[in-house]
Order: sequence, then C-alpha cells, then structure tokens
Amino acid sequence: MSLMYAKWLKLPFKRLPYERPLLNVDGTTNKTGSLKYYTDLQVQTGTKRTDMRFFLADLRNHKVILGYPWFAANQPKIDWARGWIDTTQLPLVLRGANAQKPQFNPNTDNLPDPMEGEILYVGRIHIEPRIARQTTSSTLAEEYDKLQTGPIPTEYQ
Repeated sequence: MSLMYAKWLKLPFKRLPYERPLLNVDGTTNKTGSLKYYTDLQVQTGTKRTDMRFFLADLRNHKVILGYPWFAANQPKIDWARGWIDTTQLPLVLRGANAQKPQFNPNTDNLPDPMEGEILYVGRIHIEPRIARQTTSSTLAEEYDKLQTGPIPTEYQ
C-alpha cells in the first residue's frame, strides 16, 4: 500500500521490528529505500472478510497492490482475457480497525425556508455506468482467440 495514501486515510500504522530491503520489479532500489512500516486491515471480498497485513512504501501512482496473500486467501474468479473479476466477489473493501460508518450531514446553511407543500432538495446523486477498461494484454488475448479456429484436440477437452 502507498505510504502517502495510508497517511491520507489516517490509517494506524506501525514500525517493523527491523527494516527490510525493498526492490522494485526491475531490481532497482525503491524510492522509500526499505520497508519500515505496515498496517493491518480487514479486506472484504464479496461477503468474505480476511485480516491482512499491508506493507507501506512508495508506489508512485498506485494506491494498493493486492499480491499473492490476497489471491491465496480469496481464490478470485478472474477472466484474465478481459481483465474482469467475477461480480460475486465485489465489492472489494479495505477496512481499518478504527473504521466508522460514514454519516451524511447535509449542509442547510443559506437555503431558503421551504414553503408548505414544497419539496426541498438538499443534494443530488448521479451515477454514470462505467465500462471496464480494455487492457493491451486482454485485447491481444482476444485477437489470439479469434485466430484459433481449429478444433480442440481430444486430449485437451
């Protein structure tokens, strides 16, 4: 998890007993230098809840990266060609130990007094449908599938 994101969320995090070296995927030393901090969060995948430890580091423009421990604990159903997760495993929620249910407190300052029988709208919610983003790898996988028109050999059926 991004250290800056954890600070922004005001998550409680702790210092590791000893620092661990931290390398990027390309083998270079991470900007953070070493792993020093972690936070324990509850991860909800669909209806399943799991307690997990997140190490905090500089992830540039990423906020959270789910790795092997999450995959092993949740066994997600993923359509790798399209880059989609099965909707039965949504929502994916990270919850801190100090998380509280949000409360909506509408701001009613400077609003005209409603007249009898008048409906006063305090706010409006508009939700736009989103289409899943097609990744380069999923596009290539779909193109490859189109080229494979021959029958599947019996030993692979």
